[in-house]
Amino acid sequence: MLFFVFPLHGAAQSNSIQQLIDKAEPGETIVVKEGIYEENFVIDKSVHLIGNDEVIIRNKTDQPIITIQTNNAKIEHMTLEHDTSELSPAIFVQGNENILTNLNIDTNSLGIKLDGAEANELYEITIEGKETTPINQRQHGIDLWRSSNNLIYHNTITHVQDGVYVESSDQNKIFENYVANSRYGYHLMFTEKTTLERNESYENISGMMVMGTKGTQVKDNILKYNQRNVQSLGLLLFDVRDATITDNEIAHNRIGILIEDAYDNEITKNMIRNNYIGVQFKRAENNTITKNSFVANVVQGQAEASSENSTNENYWGDHFGLDITGNNTSDLSYEIDPFYLHLTDEYPPYRLLFDSPGMIFLENLLHTPAEERLIDLSPLMEDPFAQIEEAADEEMEVLIYSSLFFAISLTMIYMGVRKR
Repeated sequence: MLFFVFPLHGAAQSNSIQQLIDKAEPGETIVVKEGIYEENFVIDKSVHLIGNDEVIIRNKTDQPIITIQTNNAKIEHMTLEHDTSELSPAIFVQGNENILTNLNIDTNSLGIKLDGAEANELYEITIEGKETTPINQRQHGIDLWRSSNNLIYHNTITHVQDGVYVESSDQNKIFENYVANSRYGYHLMFTEKTTLERNESYENISGMMVMGTKGTQVKDNILKYNQRNVQSLGLLLFDVRDATITDNEIAHNRIGILIEDAYDNEITKNMIRNNYIGVQFKRAENNTITKNSFVANVVQGQAEASSENSTNENYWGDHFGLDITGNNTSDLSYEIDPFYLHLTDEYPPYRLLFDSPGMIFLENLLHTPAEERLIDLSPLMEDPFAQIEEAADEEMEVLIYSSLFFAISLTMIYMGVRKR
């Protein structure tokens, strides 16, 4: 059965969304007609609430616009305007197996909060915070607390504190989302077996913060231009165990990857370039770094109070190797001495002397202790990503030439028609 609800400028109670929900039976569909609604409502039964692009629900109270206290409900095609000074979310989910999709949320507080909620789907949602609000006063876009086995995908989140924040929640899959102009793109705290895949993070303070987790998978993400302050990172692994970090593009950040108090993680096949520091270890052991590409980082890597990390068969853009055996690995090891980084941390003006003859002389003369050096015993001779970049360049050239040829052809046809 279908129920229809229409907005009334007089705010008649008989036409409220809440009353239609109260009258509906579980499993029924409620169609919300276009218009502006000013109300809060609670969904406590498995109904399907559907609007369109012209449905706007406004809230100026300290309560969530929508509270879901049921299982198997679905909400789609609405715009929520959540103007409140309180910490309440625009949508508060306390049930399981609900679906939120095709929603636009404009908020100066939380976007969506899941609390003890399992197996929900959140996708095709746009969450926009207030750009003028200082970052430390904003709230998260999507916030999970003790909520596991949820799917969060195809969402766009900007101008919030953390785009997707997950705490004490396990086995969530977060993929193909876009977060920009926020504090952290994606922030995991005390989780197990969380998947971050094919997400994008641009121009945040940091791209991904993975902290106190076990069994996390970070794959095929793009973490770029996260450099809004001196602490900015592409990816942080802090107190992390058994994580797999693979096939990510991490570029134009202050630090590409920081591995701190982290053990037994695999970092493989990542493109790490144009960062101030490519990879940095702090009190980290038994991590494997292999088959990665480090190119055009000011400092390719650094290790502080770390040992027993396996760093082999990576490509280092500034390494002059020698392959005697012909196996595409250099017989000359690659060693990184973080002398320059220690010096500039203590005396920042020395950064102006980067790569100068005097600085190179000092680096060769004064060495950092061996336990703080990063050594790749068999670095790759060729960049594993070179063919991919060449193919992309070739595709761009073909596109440019094709467009040019098409434009010339149209011009010739046009001129021929005019002559007739």
